[in-house]
This record gives sequence, structure tokens and C-alpha cells, in this order.
Amino acid sequence: MRSLTRHAGTDVAAQCFLNALLRETDDWHYAPASAPGETAFIHLPLNDHEAIRLPLRYFSPTQHHQYLFPASIVRSDSDEGDAIDFNQLVERVLEKPAICRDLSADTLARFAGRVRESHTHTWQAIDLRHNWGDLRAKPLNFAEAEQALLVGHAFHPAPKSHEPFNAQEARRYLPDFASRFPLRWFSVDRTFVAGDSLSHTLRDRLLRFAAESAPELLHHFTDHCWLVPMHPWQAEHLLSQPWCEQLVTQGALRDLGEAGARWLPTSSSRSLYSESNRDMIKFSLSVRLTNSVRTLSVKEVKRGMRLARLAQTPRWQALQARYPTMRVMQEDGWVGLRDCDGTVQEESLMALRVNLLFGTPQTQTNVLVSLTQAAPDGGDSLLAAAVRRLSQRLNLPLEAAARCWVQAYCDRVLLPLFSAEADYGLVLLAHQQNILVEMQEDLPVGLLYRDCQGSAFTASATDWLTEENELEAENRFSDAQLLRYFPYYLLVNSTLAVTAALGAAGFAREESLMALVREALAQLRATAKNTRCLDYVLDSTHWNCKGNFFCYLHDHNENTIVDPAVIYFDFSNPFCKEPA
Repeated sequence: MRSLTRHAGTDVAAQCFLNALLRETDDWHYAPASAPGETAFIHLPLNDHEAIRLPLRYFSPTQHHQYLFPASIVRSDSDEGDAIDFNQLVERVLEKPAICRDLSADTLARFAGRVRESHTHTWQAIDLRHNWGDLRAKPLNFAEAEQALLVGHAFHPAPKSHEPFNAQEARRYLPDFASRFPLRWFSVDRTFVAGDSLSHTLRDRLLRFAAESAPELLHHFTDHCWLVPMHPWQAEHLLSQPWCEQLVTQGALRDLGEAGARWLPTSSSRSLYSESNRDMIKFSLSVRLTNSVRTLSVKEVKRGMRLARLAQTPRWQALQARYPTMRVMQEDGWVGLRDCDGTVQEESLMALRVNLLFGTPQTQTNVLVSLTQAAPDGGDSLLAAAVRRLSQRLNLPLEAAARCWVQAYCDRVLLPLFSAEADYGLVLLAHQQNILVEMQEDLPVGLLYRDCQGSAFTASATDWLTEENELEAENRFSDAQLLRYFPYYLLVNSTLAVTAALGAAGFAREESLMALVREALAQLRATAKNTRCLDYVLDSTHWNCKGNFFCYLHDHNENTIVDPAVIYFDFSNPFCKEPA
């Protein structure tokens, strides 16, 4: 296997670290090129006498900057700089008083170690995945796009951290390495199986799952003992827990080992996909990926069931009729194990997600985060490559093709999600990893939303929830929660990544593409029932933005933090600026 030739000056892992830092700090400044042939740069002060100079390939008004490495240290008495590598850059940044503050040496060392590991992990995967040019040469299907995410979160200091996976486990279980593996199977006394299923009994749902994935094990499935699929790594982890050991000792659980179809980890790592199964499966995975240990909770899997029930109601059907190309991958089933006391163990939980690609695995349905990520070789992103093909097919200038793509994205992705909130009180927290863009010949034609744990309801949904006896829903958003989370996920995290990727490719100015987005939302506001969120998005001087750099630096677990608001900060609303 040949290794990817690294483009001179490109380091996408370092770029994630720096963009997270710069988005959350304000003591740096941009120095545009002063003459032809010169390079623009960002000046990041370290102290009164030194600064880091970051040469730029592309300067973004929304901080999606692209750099020309190496960075250098410059001193106040000289314009010449000394080149530094990534590890030196991290070390010097952490010495800044505004960064380290009163953090302990252990906390800083742990953060630096995780950042270095993530940097190494990113390049290990890129070097092994030598086919980046092939990936952007043609439209991708769902599986290809899910495993094309080599860079990770564009605004995180360590997007490819995966504690406690070792190198061998990472190769086997992470999408970065285009892995596939069979599931591990437990035969469990049904008394110790918890769960629910909407359209079938839980027994029948598990029976169908096993028949489609590991038919050779069906002789183990009886009225009293059911087959429960497991992520292989999580299965090993569970078997080492005292409560699970007790089930084994009592004969209530038998480990049947790995068997059946080979499943691929999607971009979220803990969600698996097989072309032959009518369900996808999202597991609890006791691994820290970016800011959180990725375990499910009972309230989250019940949240998925609630949304699936509501999807059968007239009000949902009205939304569906209005936006027929928006579909939700319902999580209408869940499974977990009970211990000997009958308590559901959350580390064993899994959500069964309807596989809307069953029977059509080759369609161009691509996760947005893979499309918009910066290219590891310094060239076109997958989105830019798609727009180039669109330009050629329609015989349009690149700028016109880019505007065409953004307009279609607004019509098919953005507006349905904002309408669901404004007119129905349904909040779908659609960040880049939960937005699947359905395309035909590279043009957006539909949306698949996934991850129903990221759903909530505003006060506008109260009548709906009352009609359907769902008033016990715990995922009710106040105005403050709505305005904090929804615009961040759908605009800052997702939509601005689209406009920035096309701006970085040189197709059009980010500001002009953002103006298209703003106009689409302004038109929606003119007819929307509840404009509270749209007013905030269009008129507020600042939005809330999640601060991954300081969240990770302070070692917060995002899933368990008491007040998530503390990791959000004010982000200047780019819609308030005049379009260029």
C-alpha cells in the first residue's frame, strides 16, 4: 500500500486545533498580504516579546482558516521567524497565561498528550487511506462517505482522540480506517433483556435482526433465550463488569462470539451499518470520543421511541406532506441488559435505527461533515469536487454552480428543519454528522436526519404532545435552550461549513453565499407561525457557539456537565454583516 503524498504546507489536524483556539480567543489579528507574491498570515501573540505567525492559504470570516505550515515564532525586534513543528506550537500555546490560567500541570499535560495523540491518529489514517483523490473523483454512496471522514471536527483541538482504544482496536473499530467487522452475539435469558419496539414485538425485532445479520446462529434463539447483538469492543468491556459476570455465572447470559455479516462503523464510530439489515444500530460505547464518553441513557432511547410514535400522527404527516424529501431515520426500538436486580445497565444499551437506505445502498446519500471537511492533501474538499462536477454537467461558471448548490441545500435541508421548529415546535439538532444530504448527480434533492436523541420540543408543541398523551416528554426546550443549541448546530456547525468549503475553494465569497442563506431564512420568517428563533438568527448581533477548545482543555464530559451553557460563548452573527 502506498502512502498519500502530503501536500507541502498542509496539516489538517493542526488546522482543527488552531481554528478551535482562534474561534474562542480574540487576541490575534489578521495581516493580509501587502503585495503580490506575499502571503497573508495570522499573528498570535504569546507574550510581550514573541508571537506565532501562521501563514494562510485561505482566511475565513467564520474562522474556517486554512494554513500553510510550518508556523513560526517571531520576536518583536525582528520580522524573521524560526519554524516550529506542531508539538512545539501546542507547547507554546499552553504557556500563554490566557490559556493555562490556573489549570494544574497535570491537566495541561493530559490535554497536550491527547492533542498530540489525535494529531498522530489523524495522520495514521490519512497515510493509510491513500485513495483521497479517488474519493473525490466521483459521487460517493452512503458507506463511502461515512468512512471518508478523515479529519474530524473542524473546531476541536483533538477530534481524533479515542480513549481507551489502543492502535489495534482503533484500526479495527474506527471508520477512519475503512474497517468492517462482525457483531458479537450474546444469548440472554429474556428476563434480563430490556427494551421496546414500535412496529414489532421486541422478540420479533431481535429475531429479524439476527436472521438478516447472523442466520447461522438462529438455532440459539428460543422463546426463553434471545439473541442480542453487541459491538465487539463493548461486549468485551461488559463481560469484565461484575454485574455481567454474575449473569454469566448464573447461566443467564452466554457469549457466542463474533458471527455473521460484517458491519461498518459510520462517521460517529458507535453507529454501525450493514447493507443487508433493515436496521442500523447505535451502541453505547464506553470510549471518550472528542468531548464525551459515548454511552446512551434510558431517557435517550425512550426519546427515540417517542419521536417514532409522533411520526405516526396527523401533525407529523402534515409536516411530511409539506416537505416530502425530508425523512427521519426513526429509532423505533431499543435493547439493553438488566442485572440480577432488574436494573437496566446503560453501558449495554443500543438503539435500533430504521435503515432508510435498505435496498438502495448505492444512492448518493452523503453525510455533510465528510463533504465539507478540508482535504487532507490540500486540494478540493469533497463538496468542492461535487460542485465542480455540477458546474461541468450544467455548463455553469463555478460561482453559479456553488450558488445553485447552496440554494438547493437551503430548500432541501435548512428550511425543512427550521420549519419543523417554527411551525410545529419540533427541534432536530442537526449538526454535520446528523445531516445526510441526498443528491442526484451532485445536487441536493433531499435530507435524511438521524440521531433522534438530539430531538426536543418547544412550547409550540404542547398541543401536539397533549393530543398524543406525550406530556411526560423530558426533552422540552425553553427559549434559552432553543436559542443556544439549535442555531449553533444547524448554522454554525453545519451551514457555515458549507459556505466556507465553497469559499475556500475560490468558487464564491463566503459572505455572498451566507447572504443566500440569510435570504432563504428571511423568506421563511415571513410565513412562519413562531418566529422567535428566526428573529434571533436574523437580528441578533451574536449567536451561541460551543467552545470545544476550552471544554476539552478543562476536561469536561459534555454529556454529564451540570450546566452545558458554561461551554458556550458569543459568536458574532455573520448575517449581520453586509454581503460582499
